[in-house]
Amino acid sequence: MYKTINWTSWKKWCVLIVVIMLAITSWQFMAKQTLLVNQTQTAPSGAITNAEEDKQEIALTFNVSWGDDVIIDILDVLQETEVKATFFINGEWALREEELAELIVEEQHEVGLLGYSLERYADQPKDVIIEDLENGETIVHNLGFEPLRFVRPPEHEYHDNVNNIVTEQGYDMIFWSVYAHIEKNSEVKEVSEKLNSTISAGDIVLFFAQDNLKQTPEILEQVIKQKKREGYQFVSTTELLSPADVKLTPLD
Repeated sequence: MYKTINWTSWKKWCVLIVVIMLAITSWQFMAKQTLLVNQTQTAPSGAITNAEEDKQEIALTFNVSWGDDVIIDILDVLQETEVKATFFINGEWALREEELAELIVEEQHEVGLLGYSLERYADQPKDVIIEDLENGETIVHNLGFEPLRFVRPPEHEYHDNVNNIVTEQGYDMIFWSVYAHIEKNSEVKEVSEKLNSTISAGDIVLFFAQDNLKQTPEILEQVIKQKKREGYQFVSTTELLSPADVKLTPLD
């Protein structure tokens, strides 16, 4: 009787320890896969937001849908610091600002699609979304960049149905793990320090390249210089998610 009670108690403790270890592992994995759209939003199901990797690499991404001044300054910073980034461009913007769109490709940055139009994918039927993707791919192809691999929805939000449609068409829908929260009155030093303390290995960082956010190029420069001092390298999204270097696990 004594041995039976001891054996049962031992088994209970083993099960408890295993449950605790699984809980800790699960929490660490989910913490690594967080989509920071704002202070309160949590990670969406199925979104690719970063690379699960300890290698000191970071991917900078820029959403481009309007403006023609700040993006030039951003490109200058990237050129001066010898960093290649991924630009998610809107198709209609690329038609209006063809020379700027071509410059992004000429300077060997990676290009993704931020929709052809700026209509919310979540509000559209499947055939309209597919047509928008096809129109956007044509624009990207005409810029001299191919193949189109990465897509972000114009609304900057995750929706299961949209993700399914995009991936069915052969694209990867990429979000981000760190959002550069910059506003018209943001202080360069404050935002830079916050970003530098937040960004870590495997992160995909989102900046908005638009003319009302004049501080973006200076903040970008501060972030690049500081993270380089810390030993980080900046790579394209494709390089960050390369299966040869990174194990990528989408949320489920």
